[in-house]
Amino acid sequence: MRFWHNPNFLAILALVILSIPALKSLATPGFYTSHDGETHTARTAAYYQALTDKQFPPRFAGNFYNGLGSPIFTYIYPIPYLTGSAMHLLGFSFADSFKIIMVFGYILSAIFAYLWLKELTDSPKAAFLGALYYIWAPYRFLLVYVRASLSEDLAYTFLPLVLFALTKLVKRQNLRWVAICAIFIALLLLSQNLVALISIPILGSYLFILALLNKSIRYVFLGLVAAIWGMAISSITYLSSLFERDFTHYNEIFKSTYDTHFVTIKQLIRSPWDYGFDMPGTVNDQMSFQIGLAHLLILIFVLIIFTYWFFHRIGLFKKVGDYLFEKSDITLSIFSIFFLVVFAVSIFLMIDVKPNVLIWQNFKTIRLIDIPWRFLGLTILAVSFLAAYVAKTIKPAFIFILLVFAVLVANRNHLRINKIQDFDDSFFQTYTGHATQYSEFTPIWRQTIRIPIDFDPKIRAEVINGEAQIENLYANSKKIMLEVNVQSENAQIRINKFYFPGVQATLNNRKLTPFKDLIITNPKNIHLEKEQDSSGLMLVNLDKGNHQITAEFSETHLRLFADYLSLGSLIFAIGFVVKGAKK
Repeated sequence: MRFWHNPNFLAILALVILSIPALKSLATPGFYTSHDGETHTARTAAYYQALTDKQFPPRFAGNFYNGLGSPIFTYIYPIPYLTGSAMHLLGFSFADSFKIIMVFGYILSAIFAYLWLKELTDSPKAAFLGALYYIWAPYRFLLVYVRASLSEDLAYTFLPLVLFALTKLVKRQNLRWVAICAIFIALLLLSQNLVALISIPILGSYLFILALLNKSIRYVFLGLVAAIWGMAISSITYLSSLFERDFTHYNEIFKSTYDTHFVTIKQLIRSPWDYGFDMPGTVNDQMSFQIGLAHLLILIFVLIIFTYWFFHRIGLFKKVGDYLFEKSDITLSIFSIFFLVVFAVSIFLMIDVKPNVLIWQNFKTIRLIDIPWRFLGLTILAVSFLAAYVAKTIKPAFIFILLVFAVLVANRNHLRINKIQDFDDSFFQTYTGHATQYSEFTPIWRQTIRIPIDFDPKIRAEVINGEAQIENLYANSKKIMLEVNVQSENAQIRINKFYFPGVQATLNNRKLTPFKDLIITNPKNIHLEKEQDSSGLMLVNLDKGNHQITAEFSETHLRLFADYLSLGSLIFAIGFVVKGAKK
């Protein structure tokens, strides 16, 4: 009986129940139109195929770029595609796996936000309202129904979990909670790198505020250890992203993508809900960037509370204040100011004003965030805490009820998909696009970033010069093996796969050296204006006779080090968690 009357259980149950109308549209059979849903699901199918082909960890997607392949998994976050592959292994279609992860990510984000806010405010009522505002926000519905950004949705699932762990760590300063923090930080980092990047200043500031409030230098040290540990677990992705990015066109593409994606204050306050794209400029946008009317109402209540505290300190409105407001809690007051600053800075970094544009033009680090309005996610995080602060501070129950109904009513029209698409598994398994918005992971040895138009994905290798017969060809996402019978004095064979560092190629069991024995059609030293679509591929020269060629996509020394560092760090962290649980 105590369990059923537990306020934490009831609050979490209410959050789950209120998630049902928010997610009901995902139960519609089939897939749905969106910005990124198709490519995320195609990535999941490619990741699953890579695992099937014994790529551990997956690095190369075999079908992308019209069959030429892509090193996309070398650089991007694996959690969305690993979980999607696990769902598919359980028997769900790729489309259903995508929607299931969206549903669980959304619900878990509510639970994790509740755990964080309950730990910080010690109030189930406050934590419930804050968690409700975290999930019932226009930007969260934009992620699910308009953009279908699986990775970003998961990142905002794990962000409050990291905040919860940091809050818990200040109370239990032991290695077990350091390890738990490290694992949760790694989950955030491996879910979506851009959300992780914009969250780092928030998490660091949050840690130092807790340290100051608790007067604990030890906590700062443990928090930094957890951060480094979490990055070590994530090194499987981030070491390549940091030190092997020059192998792709990434840097040249992301020099100036930000400059056409600023928004206006008007768009943040109220912009029509639609399912189109963010067009260049701020006039013809076909999607909404609104923060949410109910969320703006929270800001008004926070300003009322601050105004009251100001007058209370000079001796005014004391009797009215004692009826309306709880006594000031210094910790929550400091965090309310902190999250107001987070909200204001996030707004500033999105809007199309000259001082902000100058910041983006002159600071390279911030330009890693390709789209300024991604900071909308941080405004929702900030308002979710402020909603909890309002619920904790204001006494009258009708205000709490008003705010619950306000967020449900204000977002009632954001809860549906646009159009149904009938995509079966074969559609995603045979996807041959580039699976990114900007083709940024195209290998640098390729002259163009466009999808090749004159290659049949089924033709894995072909004779370019001479007379030869290709026999016994075997190919998957990891390896290509073929036997060639050359009838002429010499011949040249082209392997229709991109070259990428780490590939191990052999001719008759003799290792081929890239750019020497293994020829790469390199636009830096060959004029290929008429043959752009063949650049970046691998060629082998053969003399008369029978030959066996293999090309296997493998790890560089850096990637291999990252693999072992990630695995070792994760095992080490799990060991401390299990050991601490037994104690």
